[in-house]
Amino acid sequence: MLIRERSFYHHPVCLLPVFLLLVVSCRAPETVTYVHPADEQDVLENFFDTSSIFGQSLTGFVLYDPERDSTLYDRDGQRFFTPASNTKIFTLYASLKALPDTLPSLRYTIKNDTLFFRGTGDPAFLNPSFDDQVVFEFLRNSDYPLAYYDGHYEDEHFGSGWSWDWYPAAYAPEKAPFPIFGNMVRLQRQQVMLVKLNEEEPVKPKIFERYLERLGWNSNQLELVKREMRENRFYYAPKADTARQEHRMPFVYSSDLFVDLLSDTLGREITYVDGNPSLDFEHTLYGTPASKAYDLLMLDSDNLIGEQLLLMISDEKFGVMQSNRAIQHARNNYLSDLPDRPQWADGSGLTRYNLVTPRSLVALLDILYNEYGGDNILPMFPAGGETGTLRGHHHPPHGGPPFVYGKTGTLRNNTALSGYIFTDTGRRLIFSIINNNYTVSNNALRSEMEKLLNLVRESY
Repeated sequence: MLIRERSFYHHPVCLLPVFLLLVVSCRAPETVTYVHPADEQDVLENFFDTSSIFGQSLTGFVLYDPERDSTLYDRDGQRFFTPASNTKIFTLYASLKALPDTLPSLRYTIKNDTLFFRGTGDPAFLNPSFDDQVVFEFLRNSDYPLAYYDGHYEDEHFGSGWSWDWYPAAYAPEKAPFPIFGNMVRLQRQQVMLVKLNEEEPVKPKIFERYLERLGWNSNQLELVKREMRENRFYYAPKADTARQEHRMPFVYSSDLFVDLLSDTLGREITYVDGNPSLDFEHTLYGTPASKAYDLLMLDSDNLIGEQLLLMISDEKFGVMQSNRAIQHARNNYLSDLPDRPQWADGSGLTRYNLVTPRSLVALLDILYNEYGGDNILPMFPAGGETGTLRGHHHPPHGGPPFVYGKTGTLRNNTALSGYIFTDTGRRLIFSIINNNYTVSNNALRSEMEKLLNLVRESY
């Protein structure tokens, strides 16, 4: 052995090819790591260094090549950021793992010639965003007296950390054991002001007409419809030149209101079961296609859907409704392989208590694609220039197919985008970019992210 080592040092030119051949032949394939050329990394590094917009933001960005199992670029990918509606990616994955393809929509039992029923959290009931109304038909056609129970609901109606002044905002309807009409009042503004537009109902659901009051008009007034903070008292301002449009506003959810709404809609009496009657709801009615709920969650970024899906997971796994139990179940059973354990507090991303790392989002996107396949996953994500919340952004060049499929996320001073990007060379890459704590406009950040992803498309 010593002689061979001496001959190597004395005759390097002769033995170097043999040495290299031995090294290459003995190398384990799984240890080979693809190293991206430095100049391509420098393109992104230079972009961030010279961007006046990103210079005013705390930004994390990870770009990953799943085919080569290689991180191509990492800018603070290990740091925790507020993800806004990128939280819905976690909600989607947990729902895919925990819920069936057709969602449980009602649990019921028949006892003493009465049909006792309770909600599962399914958001579809009389919600205009859903076509299937299996539960409505079931309850309307039942020959039994109906009794409603909601003692299994152990949650608040607002998510943890939601801003108090969101109570009248259409993007923040209250959570509920049995949502009805999407937990929204819908008003045709001109009809509310008695202008005849040949619509059947100026207020939907009609029962809320009794809670509506007219206010005088103030020229400095911006809101045309208002609501009291803690009660269902709605006010409208009679401005004659109001544009015709539907105004949506959440109502204050309660058991009594739900029973009134359901009784009025079905045209029959509903009894409310208070306390703990020890009922065994052994029957489950399945009615809502899960795919429809997931489309609304991801394409439209519907916050109510996100919250209700967590409640449905809790009900499915534990028989009670509590968002935190669903989150703990998902983190312990579905997300243990992520690089960083997310701080996860709601289903929609409305709370700033959520904290995740870009590299964990990239890892989750990779898991989603591998487990469910691109043909199933990509249509759930907004496609640049075509669908959902990316319809107006990331237009494909020269009228080609979309090259970005991503979930958006927006709060004040926070914007995010995570998903899949297809480059001009045909590569499928995964990315996550999250921007926090800036004072420029969200639109400025979105525009800069668009430049960044175009650069990725062209350079990789």
